[in-house]
Amino acid sequence: MRHVLHILACVLALLTLVARAQAEPVPPVAKSIKADETAILLVDFQANFVSPDGAWYGKFAEHYKKTRMLDRIVELVRKARTKGVLVVHITEGYTLDYRELDPSNPGMFHRGQIGRGAWKVGSKEAAYYEPLKPAPEDRDLFLPPRSQVSGFGGTGLSEILRAKGIKNVAVAGFTSDVCVYATALSAYDLGFHVYALREGMVGFFDGMAEQMVNFVYPMWSQVIDNDEFDNMIEASPVASRKASAN
Repeated sequence: MRHVLHILACVLALLTLVARAQAEPVPPVAKSIKADETAILLVDFQANFVSPDGAWYGKFAEHYKKTRMLDRIVELVRKARTKGVLVVHITEGYTLDYRELDPSNPGMFHRGQIGRGAWKVGSKEAAYYEPLKPAPEDRDLFLPPRSQVSGFGGTGLSEILRAKGIKNVAVAGFTSDVCVYATALSAYDLGFHVYALREGMVGFFDGMAEQMVNFVYPMWSQVIDNDEFDNMIEASPVASRKASAN
């Protein structure tokens, strides 16, 4: 009998510990973030997607017209720069003979680029979206063209952001079901607080992309509208002083 009572006591003690663990308070999600701890990652805003003569522009043209996606992201970036947010431009690009890629790999991402001669560095379709280019006084960061899906792949982006004290990253661009998703997932795994800019991205596979933004992205990020994100940002002291001076 004494043995049974001992077992029951152990079970009760274990249940008490589990109950306490389940009741452990979870810190609330931040309602405001500091500009000097925040970066906006702009993925593949290149002519292939954003220029009327780009290979994939036609697929997204109606979306641009309906949502003003390109104009809206330019507006957000302008406001973010003013507050002191770091703007990072992430591009895709390959050498003229694609020697950095493995054409025998059965994965279709790189084989598809090789097959249609896409994203060659210096080519017209790899050109960057002019309205997003920084002015001389802006402190934007342009990364070297990458050959990996994630914006963190082979670019040193994680180390750069850490060195600058960045804790929060907002992600936008092309596409929400391919490179933007890979970038957001990498950022989460690397320990950044991730904000997915719903209005600043568009999917290649329409139905799947919508499902991902609504149900998958929330696992790794806070899915947020442009204005909501802008309202969260507390301007840096330096930016505030400049605004006051002006």
